[in-house]
Amino acid sequence: MTSVNKPSRINKNQAEVRVEFCGKNLTSYGGLGLFSRFSRKLGIEKILDKVKINENGEGGYKTGRKIMSLIYGLICDLSRPSDTAVLKKDKVLQTVIGCEDYHSQSTFSRFLSHFVVKGAQAIGAENSRMLLRVRHNFNNWQKLTLDMDSHVKTVYGNQQRAKVGYNPKKPGRKSYHPLFCFIGETRDFLLGQFRAGNKYTSNGDIQLLKRCLELLPRHIRQLYLRADSGFYSFEFLQFLERHLIKFGVVAKLYNTIQSQLGGLDYRAIGGGVEVAEFEYSLTKGKEILPCRMIVIREEIKEGKGAKKEARLFELKGYSYQVIATNIRKGTPEGIWRFYNGRANIENMIKEGMAGFGLEVSPSHQYAGNMAYFQIGMLAYNLMNWFKEAALGQKQHKRMLKWIRQHFFLIAGRLVSSGGRLTLKLSQNYPWAHDYRQAEARLEALQFV
Repeated sequence: MTSVNKPSRINKNQAEVRVEFCGKNLTSYGGLGLFSRFSRKLGIEKILDKVKINENGEGGYKTGRKIMSLIYGLICDLSRPSDTAVLKKDKVLQTVIGCEDYHSQSTFSRFLSHFVVKGAQAIGAENSRMLLRVRHNFNNWQKLTLDMDSHVKTVYGNQQRAKVGYNPKKPGRKSYHPLFCFIGETRDFLLGQFRAGNKYTSNGDIQLLKRCLELLPRHIRQLYLRADSGFYSFEFLQFLERHLIKFGVVAKLYNTIQSQLGGLDYRAIGGGVEVAEFEYSLTKGKEILPCRMIVIREEIKEGKGAKKEARLFELKGYSYQVIATNIRKGTPEGIWRFYNGRANIENMIKEGMAGFGLEVSPSHQYAGNMAYFQIGMLAYNLMNWFKEAALGQKQHKRMLKWIRQHFFLIAGRLVSSGGRLTLKLSQNYPWAHDYRQAEARLEALQFV
């Protein structure tokens, strides 16, 4: 067969290229071996084999392989188990990732349907334990920032416990409404809570935070927390205050707060933004919780549409945001910039939606969908650690789409010579040097 690597050999007069389905030992996912090596270094399958999927103790045997198979599907942009049929037929990929076979959709459906809530939660617990192991229990860290948020996950069937609640994108649709807690400095997913769609943002927030505090090492001297207005309540802020957690939480602009905004002494900080502050006390019965209220206002320029964020309030040509905090030191703009660091959590959830099946509810069972949520967030963490350990992306991390296109979706052919298997990738692959660097990092990588 004539090679077409050299342009001079291509027949320019040929009308079209003939297609034949006769290529052997080919894969479109030649680069996925990098992620597989990382997973083996972490020993994740063995760890996940301990997960019991139901109360009768079933699970354990090859549970880790089934979970990892779903994770590989997510990594390959196959967010629904039904999409993974292509991986079941890709024997080269299975060899590359050390898998004797890839499960069918019916196997995944049965697997998810067997879960009970405790089994699904066990995946999240193992995820949190792996996080502490990867981060070496946060040794040499003295402070950490927790970022909390929620996400409306619309469903399109009759999934168990899916309810109609607040759904800004699909009003009237049933949904789930999970809670998230991330670590701001590392972008790790710490813990989450899977809930019915009719739950308000703050429902269960204190319970989730208590579980997060139980996980974190005792040597952390100071915790910070950032959250939007859905978490603005007397009970939540009081819990933070009692546990000495420094917080920045967007305040709901009730009339009592709005009445304060017009008479403050604002100071310009550039870019058309002005800041001010005032003292305010939240009350519940006889209990009082003093807060420092940071006000950010921006002039609404002529011809510029009103901002869509519900957190902003418009008054006399300005839009306002108010942040409640117990941080007494620092300028108002410093507190505002601290809170704005929370913007990363929106990117984290966005990546979960786009890359890790956060929008998908493949099971009719509530526990099965909870398990898939936990598997997706486990995949998110694995990729977050892979970016650092294999690709050297610590300060500026690329989205999964970029990594998938640059490192995973590489055409390859598997050949055997002298009893040794070799995966041959394209000689024109433009990131071969980066790939070799990733291999070297993985070779040196060790987990305690």
